[in-house]
Amino acid sequence: MKKIYCAGPLFNPKEKEEMQEIATILENNGFDVFLPHRDGFEFVNLSESFIKLGVSDNNAKLILNKAIFTLDVFQVIDSDGLILNINGRVPDEGAMVEAGIAWNAGKTIVIFKNDARTLINGNDNPLLLGLANFNVANEISSIPSIFNKLFLKDGDKKNKIIDNSRIEKIFKKGQLIFELSNKSENSDELCNQLINILEIKDVPAIR
Repeated sequence: MKKIYCAGPLFNPKEKEEMQEIATILENNGFDVFLPHRDGFEFVNLSESFIKLGVSDNNAKLILNKAIFTLDVFQVIDSDGLILNINGRVPDEGAMVEAGIAWNAGKTIVIFKNDARTLINGNDNPLLLGLANFNVANEISSIPSIFNKLFLKDGDKKNKIIDNSRIEKIFKKGQLIFELSNKSENSDELCNQLINILEIKDVPAIR
């Protein structure tokens, strides 16, 4: 089963609804899907635990921001493809970073857009469109068929060897965090493990 990472804006109910619709159409057509706000670990819930255990507010935010970045990098690279929703006045900056990581890792990318707003005389930025090799879906219902055609053409990209040592290091840390988030029920243990995995040097391990 091919895994698709859903990248796009998630800052209001309408945006979340659209991203959920994209995820649902993919899942209904046989794809495995990672939708960050639905499937990602709620690291923000650990903030109070860190502070209660003596970690400063600034350091707690640093740890959680690094954890979110690391886990999302892992999920992007662990996926076979990425759907990039660029609806909005400007594309979501986080989604653009995720798309850049996916492109660098050789993943299959499809852009979704049914928003009339554009950058240049009715056209979107060609550097953005080029990330998806100019494969753009204008209807959510067409996204699965576009991915199927591209996967049939491009073959397996998930198992591509990561040839960038920095990305490989983050990938491995993200994998550890993902595994930890799925099995750890103890907040204190999880906080300690995050500090160790992310190699936060200026925060002592919590006892």
